[in-house]
Amino acid sequence: MCAALALAALLAAGCAHFEPRPFDVTKTASDFDQRRLDAPELRGFLETNLSPVAAWPLPQWTFEQLAVAALFYHPKLDVARAQLASAHAAEITAGARPNPTVGVTPEYNFNAASGVSPWIATMQFDVPIETAGKRGHRIERARQLSEASRFDLISAAWEVRSSVRTAWLELCDAVHQTNLLALELASQQRVLASLELKLSLGAATASEIAFIRVALARTRKDLADARVQVNEAQARLAAALAVPLKSLPSPAALTADLTLRPVMPDGEARRRALTSRADMLAALAGYAAVESTLKLEIAKQYPDVHLGTGYQFDQDENKWALGLSVEIPVLNRNQGPIAEAEARRAEAAARVLALQARIVGEVDRALTVWQGAQSRLTALDELRAAQKARLSSVQAQFDAGAVEALDVRLAEVELAMDELLHWNAQWKALRAFGDLEDAAQFPLSFDVSLNPRAAR
Repeated sequence: MCAALALAALLAAGCAHFEPRPFDVTKTASDFDQRRLDAPELRGFLETNLSPVAAWPLPQWTFEQLAVAALFYHPKLDVARAQLASAHAAEITAGARPNPTVGVTPEYNFNAASGVSPWIATMQFDVPIETAGKRGHRIERARQLSEASRFDLISAAWEVRSSVRTAWLELCDAVHQTNLLALELASQQRVLASLELKLSLGAATASEIAFIRVALARTRKDLADARVQVNEAQARLAAALAVPLKSLPSPAALTADLTLRPVMPDGEARRRALTSRADMLAALAGYAAVESTLKLEIAKQYPDVHLGTGYQFDQDENKWALGLSVEIPVLNRNQGPIAEAEARRAEAAARVLALQARIVGEVDRALTVWQGAQSRLTALDELRAAQKARLSSVQAQFDAGAVEALDVRLAEVELAMDELLHWNAQWKALRAFGDLEDAAQFPLSFDVSLNPRAAR
């Protein structure tokens, strides 16, 4: 009895215990409201994954710095990390061995002979032994699923990065549109002032004045829309960063990196996308996990062995027994689960092929859009240069007394309009480059599997 109690105490000591962890929505909302882009721990994360920071808080934020800040804060990565932790825990489950069992069967013999104990106590042990490498197949499947979860985490990081880029470019576009429209508005106001002066001298008509006033009103409306878009883009950028809007730096503190980096050759972009994209690697890991499942189901055709031993106290007599039991696979050879696993493998293969086709299509489309944006930007570079040369020529003629001031003002308006067209082309080229980067998924340069906030 004492030995049994000691065994029970030992088993209880090794058991896990439940620890309540209630979810406080008010506290989490307060924590979110306190997120800041000048937090000291964020500085450490930036320096670890990008480069040393000379001044803190940062006076200017680049896209790469904002993307790393989003990886620091965004809850989508927390969800992916939790799923990865669950997959790692499943590896422990897959590697667990079946426990032996013990059974006690007390009996009482009412017809026992005089002087003989009427009690019969039987204790039976059963030790299951898995065969055909089932445990190894389970572990292999769990590891492949963990690998797929790790690549899912990287895919989530790319999604966060892409959403930050989209919001960042929208904000840069709205700010540049605002500045360029303000310059165009000022140029149109100078034209209007020149025309009103000519009208007062009888050298212009009311219809000319009406035309420029309509254009001026249209530009004012576009400028008001652009200012509204600045506020909306700021809200979208804050959401992409997973920080409150109040912690976002002013638009003037966001550096628009307008340098269009060279793009890799078409074949290299496709090769990199098909060999290093996280979603493709996750799909391949999922296919390997399905194959491990098929191996496991095939191994289940072979029954496990149960080694049994027992002790019996039979009316003052001690008896030992040894037994061996095996399931007889006569009526069922696990055909159904094997067929299901084979079908799932075929489905997983089809999914990989479909993803492969989609990736190639995304890369080809991104390359085509990028090349078209580059061509259009080159053409507008020439147009802007020509317009600047024309403005310089008109200004020189005005200085020589060959043309009037209105001609200079009109040339300034045309240049302002061309600057707006040039920026739109440059913005589209930046978007196209970002889409190409997302399609090829240039490998991230740091590990996103650890939660930096939890670690700190």
